[in-house]
Amino acid sequence: MTSPSTSPSTGSPAAPAAGPRRPLPPAARPTGAGRVGVVGPLLALALLALAVAAAREALVAQDLATGLTGGGSWAAPVLDAAGRLTPSGGLAAAGVVLALVGLWLVLTGLSRRSRRTVGIAGTPAATTTTRDVARLATGTARQQDGVLRASARAGRRTVDVSVTATTTAVRDAVTSAVTASLSHLDPAPRVRVKVSAPSQAGRGARGGAR
Repeated sequence: MTSPSTSPSTGSPAAPAAGPRRPLPPAARPTGAGRVGVVGPLLALALLALAVAAAREALVAQDLATGLTGGGSWAAPVLDAAGRLTPSGGLAAAGVVLALVGLWLVLTGLSRRSRRTVGIAGTPAATTTTRDVARLATGTARQQDGVLRASARAGRRTVDVSVTATTTAVRDAVTSAVTASLSHLDPAPRVRVKVSAPSQAGRGARGGAR
C-alpha cells in the first residue's frame, strides 16, 4: 500500500495539482441608454422645478406668518382655479392625454436598451460601434475610383452606402470593397449601395433636349 505524498519542508500531505482552469465567459455587449437617456433628464428637471416651487411656497408661508417680507403664493391661484373647474369634454380630453403620456413614460422605462455594438469575428470580447462601422464603410467607398462623395449609415445587420460618382458602374466595385472591409464583423452586415452620377444625368438631359 502506498502512502500519500508529503511536503518535504513540513511533512504534511501535498496539495493535489490544480486542473486546467476554464476561461471566463465573455462580458455582455454594451448597450446604449435608449430613450430613457432623454426622458430621464427631462423628468429630473421637472422634479427639480417642483421642488423649487415647493420650497418657495414654504418660504412665502413663513414670511407671511412672521410679517418679514411677504410675497405672493404661486400655488394658491392654481388651486383656486382648479377648485372652480367643472366637468367638461376638454377636461376629459386633457385627462386622457395625461394618462397616455404617463403610459408612454412607463413603457419607455421598461423598454429594451438600444444596441449599437457589433462583435468582431474570432474575438468574442471585442466589439465596435455602428458609428465606427459607418465611418469605415464611408472611408472605403471614398477610396474607390470614380467616387466623388460617399456617406454611410450602419445598423447591426445592414449598412447603407450613398455614393456620388462619375458613373453608376462603380456600384459593384464599391459593394465588393465595403463588404470585404466589413467581413471581420460578427455577423457580417449586408451592404446596400446607392449610386448617383450627376454628370451622366446631365448628359442624358441634354441628349433628350436635342
